[in-house]
Amino acid sequence: MPPKELPGFYYDPGKNRYFPIRGPIPGAATRRPPPPAPPTPPPAATEGCSRKRARRPELLSAREMYGGGVIFSNKATRSTFKQQCHYLQASQPMIWKYQATTLVADKALEQLNTMVQTPQGLRESRMLLTGSMNGSIRLYGLGSALNNFGNEIEFLPQPAWTPVGKHKSAALPSVWSSEAPFSNFSSGITCIKKVGRHASDAPNTNVQQALVATLGSGESGGSVYIMDLSGTIDSAMRSWTACKVASLDHTVWTADCSSDGTHAAFGMDHGAGLLDLETNGLSWLCRSKSDILSQKFVHSGKVVLCGLRNGSIAPVDVRQKHHDHPTGVPSASTARRTVPMLRSKHHGRLRNQADKACSGYIYMSSAVCSLVTLSSDENYFLGSSMDGCIKLFDLRLIQKGGIQSYEGHVNSHTHLPLVVDPSETLLMSGGEDCTVRIWSIKTGELIFAQSVCDTPFTALCWPERSRDLCGSSPFDVNHSWGAWLGSRNGLFYMHGT
Repeated sequence: MPPKELPGFYYDPGKNRYFPIRGPIPGAATRRPPPPAPPTPPPAATEGCSRKRARRPELLSAREMYGGGVIFSNKATRSTFKQQCHYLQASQPMIWKYQATTLVADKALEQLNTMVQTPQGLRESRMLLTGSMNGSIRLYGLGSALNNFGNEIEFLPQPAWTPVGKHKSAALPSVWSSEAPFSNFSSGITCIKKVGRHASDAPNTNVQQALVATLGSGESGGSVYIMDLSGTIDSAMRSWTACKVASLDHTVWTADCSSDGTHAAFGMDHGAGLLDLETNGLSWLCRSKSDILSQKFVHSGKVVLCGLRNGSIAPVDVRQKHHDHPTGVPSASTARRTVPMLRSKHHGRLRNQADKACSGYIYMSSAVCSLVTLSSDENYFLGSSMDGCIKLFDLRLIQKGGIQSYEGHVNSHTHLPLVVDPSETLLMSGGEDCTVRIWSIKTGELIFAQSVCDTPFTALCWPERSRDLCGSSPFDVNHSWGAWLGSRNGLFYMHGT
């Protein structure tokens, strides 16, 4: 008798048994094949400066289509046409070096507006004030205001770096200065800060002051000077007078001025001093068990941030009463503002104990060497530490630590500054690898990184653009942005197209 047929099976006479038929069973539901796996996305670029950017025609087209609003957006960031233009200009800068400027701007840079007495009469001009570790200060005239004086020397620029595939731009203007330095101090310059205008000054005055701090060494302590432009700069630049306002027993590491020009703070060994620029009164700002290496006033001038060698950042209210000369003994009112000594690495139980003891302080992983506040919102500020860490902080979220990090900075022991552009879109710093880097403050993206010098850039200045001066400087007219950089190799200028 033949075997009975079973759906989905067949009969093997040799083995006298049924076996399942491979393939779909008759009458069974058809199975759909699984959907194909999504394609693997390409790996993200590890270097922020290598990300593909929108080209200029694309930016112009987007501006016409969307009216300058948000044109680039993803889940993480949103950027406008103006921000994209800033990023594009910063990613392809031109860098120049001025000849015969070795060891003149390796510590401090500050740009000032002033009146210059020329053979044709008074003329508004810009001056660049430079300081070095050998204690010398020089004045450089920017533009053609000083090129008619017989005793002034012309310093010519030469290209230091040009973007690949981009033709060299027009030659940068020369700068003018006397052969000898304007002033020589007994110790190295630690910083030069522009003093804000007083409210009583007339709106059309261009008289400005500069605060100069000297390091001090050996048995002699540091000093603080006010450089005052009492009249106008003549051909010999002798109208500038440097008046010593404080002679201290401590080493002065840093200094800063409030935006209204009423107070100056200076960081010293084991504390910080406060100088009233109207009365020349000195007092303790805070006492600490660690040296204060960096300081910065917030835009309102009510709080000064003190960065310490032990990695702490202490906000101090200058409206509180302060007593005692900085060389004296702290009083009971200042003892409560004493900053404790913390170990260099804040991990585990030590860090938790420090947070409980000083909840009002911010901590970084190493000595705080630079602080920068943002005028658009005084709650935000940037800080960098000796180990190369750069972070953005919010005073309202102290317990959370940094809210944004900027990767790629290289540092181990050098006091390297941070600087932001006037629009507060870009952040720039030098590195111990002799590389200058530019980041986006908003996104933390590394936009530019290039080695253009044999020594680190230890002085930076990103001045405001001022087109209201009579005979505006070609540094502003010909370039979209510009910043001064100083190293032991000399004076540099970086600008966009």
